[in-house]
Amino acid sequence: MIVVALFFSGLLLNRSTKYKWLDHSSFAKQIKEVLDVEDHKRSIERQRQYIAKLLRKLEASPLKRPFNYGRSRPKRSIFLITFIAFHIWLHFSSPYATPNFVDQPYTTSVKNGQITYMQKYETWVWSNPLADLLGYYKQGFLIVENTLFGGQRINAKSSGAIIDEIHAIRFDPSKPYLISGDQFSVLYPRNLGVFYNQLLDPSTAHSKKDWENRQRIYLQSALFAIDGLADSDVPKTTLVPIGPHTVISTQVHPGDVGSDSVYGVLYALDAMHTNRTSGEYSVQTISAIDRLLVEKRAKLQHIVNSYIKTVQDPKTGFIRSDIKLASARDGVTRKSSFYDNVILWKTLELANKLGIYKSPQTQLDSLKTAIKTRYWNEANGYYNNDLREAEFSSDWLIGYVAGFFDLTNSEDSSRTIRTINYINAHRIASPLPIKYQSGTSEEMPFIIETFVPIYGSEAIWSYWGAQYITLLLNVSETSHDQSYKTQAREFIEKYNRVIVRDGGFAETFSPDGLFFQHGVYKSIRITGWVVQFEHATELSKRIK
Repeated sequence: MIVVALFFSGLLLNRSTKYKWLDHSSFAKQIKEVLDVEDHKRSIERQRQYIAKLLRKLEASPLKRPFNYGRSRPKRSIFLITFIAFHIWLHFSSPYATPNFVDQPYTTSVKNGQITYMQKYETWVWSNPLADLLGYYKQGFLIVENTLFGGQRINAKSSGAIIDEIHAIRFDPSKPYLISGDQFSVLYPRNLGVFYNQLLDPSTAHSKKDWENRQRIYLQSALFAIDGLADSDVPKTTLVPIGPHTVISTQVHPGDVGSDSVYGVLYALDAMHTNRTSGEYSVQTISAIDRLLVEKRAKLQHIVNSYIKTVQDPKTGFIRSDIKLASARDGVTRKSSFYDNVILWKTLELANKLGIYKSPQTQLDSLKTAIKTRYWNEANGYYNNDLREAEFSSDWLIGYVAGFFDLTNSEDSSRTIRTINYINAHRIASPLPIKYQSGTSEEMPFIIETFVPIYGSEAIWSYWGAQYITLLLNVSETSHDQSYKTQAREFIEKYNRVIVRDGGFAETFSPDGLFFQHGVYKSIRITGWVVQFEHATELSKRIK
């Protein structure tokens, strides 16, 4: 994509009355030079300078053999105009572009202290192989666009002021749904249950307006996700707006189907249906979810049934080993991973709790025990990543997010402490928590392996880092060992410093703890995942 963008940018910058073309070999050679410098040792500014230099060369190059033999200039002009118009459409078909032409299918409001919703129109969902291709291309275009022009920092002098501004930007109910931030302006339903699992913690409310906004956009996101996922026979990872009332339901990450999209929706419904109170703030969406569970029951049943039919092996009860699931760790492909099996268990539990799909408790308990037995690596002291390799992965922490582990249980507690010891011994939480693993031996898609090979391996992920800090604080309480609390508080201080340093709460960091930017990818700078960090910070304050 970047090669195509560079080529047509060179045409646009040509101010002469005639096009100036490079021959195949010369153009390919210079493009290779650009790609050769796109490594993590060079800054994005250096890359921009090099690209600008290339564009000047393109302008000055003498007329040689054209790419399009026999094409008339009018045909080339039509193609160029179409190409430009297509990318303008991609840009402004995002609800987070200013301006944009995407309408909002659901709106929310506060009435008599409770949050309610109204549906404005029925979303038209497009789901087929062509839609997959278009959705994948649009997400790639947005990533490159953000790398070159986006991701501006918040210029505030304290982490608290920066976090306040992140809340104002990310939790805006005038938008149709919640996003991670920056280039990821499409809806990933998984976010509702993974990266935003602490969005409804009332102890982190900044104000009445902030608290109401968080609940409103969470509700709007769940409604948007239900409608999008219900029009597909298999779970997808992403919902991509492409018109005022049109959305693509697509798979834009490696794998056959989405692992955690259904989980994300059910987690959000359960969170909004559970009363949580802190001081003057409490959950205000319970009655709205009662209504939603009636109105959307058929859609929810279809979503859950399709998920179970697609991913679960009816003989073993585990995730099938012959399919690849796209999950939160979307930089690698895996074979029936520990993460995916925990997600399956929790999805069944939530569907049962919400009255969508019946699963006997004995069946859920048996599946939990079987997953622990199958994946625990007694020799190394951690749960194996998947069936392919006996390796560690930090998204083992999903066990605590989903309530799969119980630190009051002696087995879970002792295994957790052993895993923390492994993390410390291999410096996986150094200099910041936490890297996915200590190495890059995972199977990766070609694009990831070519441009950002450490994205799903040695890169530091802030969300899992904040979840790890939360775990350390919980272990400190249950074990009465103050060293875990001390370590957690040191990590909190480090994160507060890097928030100020980077002007935001970054999605990922390089292995040495710097803001992550590599080749054609730049980390999200302003991500609402910061709510998990705030949850950990509040928990630290409560622990004596």
